[in-house]
Amino acid sequence: MIRCLPSRFAATLLLWMPVLVFGQGGEWWSLRTTDSSGFVTIERLELTEPSEAHTWWQRTVQNHLFDFSDARRSQNLIVVDPVVQAFVGSIRTSNGADNEKARAWWDNIRGARFQGVIDGKWQLGGELLERQGLAEPLLGHWATDYRIPGWGRAKLGKESGYNTVDEAYFDVMFTRGWVGRVRKAWGWDAGVDALHIGAGRASAFLSRHAAPAPYVRVTHHRASHRTSLWTTRWMSTRRGPLGETSESLLDRSRALFLTHQHSIGTHVVVQGIYNFSWETTPQEAAGGWETLGFAEGELYKPTRHVAGLDFQFHQQVASARVTVFTQQSLTWIGSTRTLEPLTRIVGVHARGQKWTVRAEWAERGSAHCRDCHPISDGSRGPIQTELSNAGINIHSLWDESLRAETMVRFRKRWMVRAAAEQNDLALAWHTDVLFELQPTWPMRLWIGIGHCRSDLLDVPFEGYTGMRMGVHAGVLNWK
Repeated sequence: MIRCLPSRFAATLLLWMPVLVFGQGGEWWSLRTTDSSGFVTIERLELTEPSEAHTWWQRTVQNHLFDFSDARRSQNLIVVDPVVQAFVGSIRTSNGADNEKARAWWDNIRGARFQGVIDGKWQLGGELLERQGLAEPLLGHWATDYRIPGWGRAKLGKESGYNTVDEAYFDVMFTRGWVGRVRKAWGWDAGVDALHIGAGRASAFLSRHAAPAPYVRVTHHRASHRTSLWTTRWMSTRRGPLGETSESLLDRSRALFLTHQHSIGTHVVVQGIYNFSWETTPQEAAGGWETLGFAEGELYKPTRHVAGLDFQFHQQVASARVTVFTQQSLTWIGSTRTLEPLTRIVGVHARGQKWTVRAEWAERGSAHCRDCHPISDGSRGPIQTELSNAGINIHSLWDESLRAETMVRFRKRWMVRAAAEQNDLALAWHTDVLFELQPTWPMRLWIGIGHCRSDLLDVPFEGYTGMRMGVHAGVLNWK
């Protein structure tokens, strides 16, 4: 650990200065600290008290890497930890017993995350990451569309090659950060993040897979209820009209979220969610839309209304906390003047002292489409705002998926992590064994194996088995 004198200049410089370190820093969503209902809180720091061990090595293996806090950590606190994931492995593909071949597989993430408190009032934190890799085919399905789940738009290929699903080289950046303050019953925060809604990975409103986006949020909370309002902006993968620049800009959408969460007793949480979004690039109305209030050739901006409920049941069973959750969202289709099902989620999450288990089922409805909503004569009606950011659907990666995952810690530093999922494209599972070297960053070594079988991936084989080993730091479990 390196301890420095606190100063506002040092804190400001730290936010922009690149930190060149080696090591590891937890899951890429590690700063998304939530309460028991899955709400992303303003006060979402994960901090460790400094060790006062006599040797520098003992302090290093227990403390944050850089500590710019004041002596007592009473008013100003700034810590920085490394984020580096590096693994290598081998993928063996098979299309029958007599047709097998192996290729290399690797992934490399590096960067830094920071967390802080300024003047004892302002909470802040963030991450700046860069990632390259040669994807396994299921991730290659996304990379060949120039996007990585949870990260956003990505580059593809290298030296006119490595641009197919079975050999996809990708390059992507990731930026996330926030600053906020809580005062009595009110709180506000702003930054770049995806404020997921619900206790699951997928969501009927905003999932953990969504790429970060700029936002400003205001929250009011009491003992039994909480209301939150925020505005954000999404980026599409479509280019807008060619303007004064040589390359047209990407189309954008703006969105408002309003949530109200109410606790009924100690076991039941009910949350109502409303989301209104609109695209900023005007579209031209087609003929035959007069009954919908559009004249032929009229310019309009696509909009979308989404509303629904999040229901959770919480129960303490011995030393474990169990949460059963379900969500349902609906969208208003103007061309048919009907409410259509959008996304539904059902799941359970249990956490003990040394283990956690989660299982969930998610299904997206056909109403997610942007421009396929019919009118009375069978033609397409007005466009609805696209529910995606940087090419990643904000609700769920798949039209339908069933997933189960668990992590168990045994002894002090050893862990086992496993997951299995069946989705639109494949049936896949993986298992990892991890050894924790440094609990604060945290830094872990791991070795793992996984298998995927699919007849729908655009690859010349039916399935593949992958093995990997390296330093754990980031997206171990992107799907």
